[in-house]
Amino acid sequence: MSKLFLPILLVVGFGIWKVLDHLQLPNTFSILLILLTALSGILWCYHRFSVIPRRKRQIARTEQRTGHELSAEEKAKIEPIGEGEEFIASLFPVLAFVLILRSFLFEPFQIPSQSMEPTLLVGDFIVVEKYAYGIKDPVFQNTIIQTGKVKRGDVVVFKAPPAPNIDYIKRVIGIGGDRILYNELERKLTVVYGNNGKPCEENCTVKEFTYSTPQANDKFKAIMGRNPDGSFIYGPSMLELTETGDVSHKIHWYPEPISEGFRYKDYAKQEYYVTEWVVPADHYFMMGDNRNMSEDSRFWGFVPEKNIVGKASYIWLSLDKKPNQWPTGIRTERLFTKIQ
Repeated sequence: MSKLFLPILLVVGFGIWKVLDHLQLPNTFSILLILLTALSGILWCYHRFSVIPRRKRQIARTEQRTGHELSAEEKAKIEPIGEGEEFIASLFPVLAFVLILRSFLFEPFQIPSQSMEPTLLVGDFIVVEKYAYGIKDPVFQNTIIQTGKVKRGDVVVFKAPPAPNIDYIKRVIGIGGDRILYNELERKLTVVYGNNGKPCEENCTVKEFTYSTPQANDKFKAIMGRNPDGSFIYGPSMLELTETGDVSHKIHWYPEPISEGFRYKDYAKQEYYVTEWVVPADHYFMMGDNRNMSEDSRFWGFVPEKNIVGKASYIWLSLDKKPNQWPTGIRTERLFTKIQ
């Protein structure tokens, strides 16, 4: 039975993972990691405080009875420990370390799409600070200790409201109480700051975002569709410019404005090319830096506080690649750069 322990555990673990994945729970990996850590911890404690002391006593009694010291092979035959159980128990310190590190301190994240270009590129591997906005329990994501607040302009990883089992990464444009105005024709943002989670009615602080002169960047092409084989069809070069609001950073536009107002949801009102959203308390309005190639709060609404995973802080590895293609090298100039 001991020889079958590890294969049975792998089959059971795979089954649990498929069930959790089917349920589309927001923290499937965390749940599996907790279960595996708990199992290995129970086995580790059982071996450390029960099996190993009992085995030592049995070996000592045998040596006393026979009058000579047992060899390693003879000792192995006394109260033998199954290889599978011993292996799982030996993983406990490592799993416990990973669980604590990933749940409360840092989590790795890979950039999967072009929605945050040019700030973040496909192939970038980043570090997410889990503790930046609060220490949360790894399953239900309830805040245990408050350590900070999400700020306008932060680049944040969060659970996507339309698919809570998927992590998104976007930039925070507005917080609770803010009124967001987006002019599609001019492609400009204006934020009317709220007061303590409520919309401002008078003497309001208004932040009108400013923009530098757009310049074509031939390194980045607009995706216009897909070929029958699944590869992307690329169009004209994206326009690159600097947007200055609560922070200053580069963004991308299509060469020509595109009207997508008919797809916008959860807006308070829409007049011509200007759409206005009012952010509810304890929610956030997110947008990608690649403005015409980002599914964000314009399309699926606001992100609740509970969905926030952490703050994107550094790029620790950057593979030179395009979507759905193998890497061709490493972008050394992007290694260990801070995300602005």
